[in-house]
Amino acid sequence: MNFLHPVFTIVFVFLILYSFVEVNRRDGRTPKIILFAVGFYMIMIIGYRNFVGADYPVYRGMYAEFFPTIDYSQLVDKMLFRKTDLDIEWMYVFLNKLVYATGSPFQNFTLVSAIITISLKLVSYYKNSVYPVFSILLFMIPAYFIADSGHMRQALGMVFCLISFKFIKERQVFWYLLCLYVAFGFHKSSVVFLPAYWLAVLPMNSGRIFYSIVVCVILSPLQIYNLFSGFLDSLNVQDVSNGFNGYVNFEAKSSNFMDGLMLMYTYLLITYDKVACEKIYYYEYMRNIMVFGVCLYFIMRDNPVFSTRLVGGYMSFAPLVIPNIIYSVNSNNNRRLLHLFFVAFMIFYYFVFVKYQGVAGRFTPTTYQNFLWRN
Repeated sequence: MNFLHPVFTIVFVFLILYSFVEVNRRDGRTPKIILFAVGFYMIMIIGYRNFVGADYPVYRGMYAEFFPTIDYSQLVDKMLFRKTDLDIEWMYVFLNKLVYATGSPFQNFTLVSAIITISLKLVSYYKNSVYPVFSILLFMIPAYFIADSGHMRQALGMVFCLISFKFIKERQVFWYLLCLYVAFGFHKSSVVFLPAYWLAVLPMNSGRIFYSIVVCVILSPLQIYNLFSGFLDSLNVQDVSNGFNGYVNFEAKSSNFMDGLMLMYTYLLITYDKVACEKIYYYEYMRNIMVFGVCLYFIMRDNPVFSTRLVGGYMSFAPLVIPNIIYSVNSNNNRRLLHLFFVAFMIFYYFVFVKYQGVAGRFTPTTYQNFLWRN
C-alpha cells in the first residue's frame, strides 16, 4: 500500500480528526489559530517544494530563462487586450518578474504563489463555511496537489474566482469583474466563471435543481460542447507542458467514481435545499454556483480536460456548500453519517491519488523534496 509523503499524510490525518470535532460541536466557531497553523504548514510544504508537481521543471525554466526576456510593454499590451505574440497570461508573468527582480530563486516564487492561493482559500472557508477545517479536507485532494502544488496559474486564477463570492453576495459588480479580470490574467479558463454573478441570483428550488441536472445528464452523450470547440480550445489548460497531460490521463483512467460523487452532490443539493437555505446566509448563491458546476461537469464529462479543469471555478465552491449542507441537517445521526461518508471518500481518494497522480507529481516518500531540509 502506497502513501503520500509524511508531511502530507500528517496534515491529512489532522484535518480528518478535527473535522469530527467541528461536526460534533454545535456551538462556537473553529478558532482562527487552527486555520492559521494549518494554512502556514500547508504553505510551507508546497511553497518550498523542490521539483515536485508535474509542471515544476517547465515553470522553473520559464522563471529564469523566458520571463526575464519579456518586456513590460508586452504585458501592458496583453493587459489591455491588444494584439501581441505573448501566449502566456500577463498577470502570471508579471508576478514572476516581480519576484525575479528581487534576485530570489524559483522556490521563493512558489512560496509567494502558495501564500496567495492557500491563504485566500482559507479566509474564504472561514467566512463562508460553518466547518472550515472540513472544507480544507474536501479541498485538499486533489486540488491542493494538482493546482496549488502543480498547475499554479490555474490555482491563482481559481482562487480569485472563489474570493469574488464576497462581491457576488454584496452585489458589487465592479469589484466582481475586477476579481475576474485578475483571475483571467492568471489563467484564461477563468472566463468560464464570468456568468456566476448572475447565476447566483436565479430562483432555484429542489425541483429546478433536479430537472436542470437531469437535462445535463441526458445531454452528456451528445457532446454539445463541441459546438463551442473553438472557444473552449482557446482556453486549453494544457498549454504549458506535457507534464500536466499525465495528470489528466491518470484522472481519466482512475476517477470514474467522480460520476458517483457528482450524483451524491446532486442528492444533497436536492434533499437538503430548503433547510440549508433557512440556516445558512447566502446559501442560495453558493448553491446555484455549484449546481451550475455539476451541470457543466455532466455536459463535458466525455472530455477529461474540460470536465475536470474548465468547471474548476464552479466546483471550487463544493468545499463551502457540502459542509454547510451537513451542518443544516436536523438529525444528529444523519449529519454524522453524511460527514463520515465524505471522510471515507476522502480516505479512498487519498489512496487512488497516491497510486496515480501522487507518483507522477513526486508527492511520495521516496520522491518528495523540500528546500527547508534539503542536504
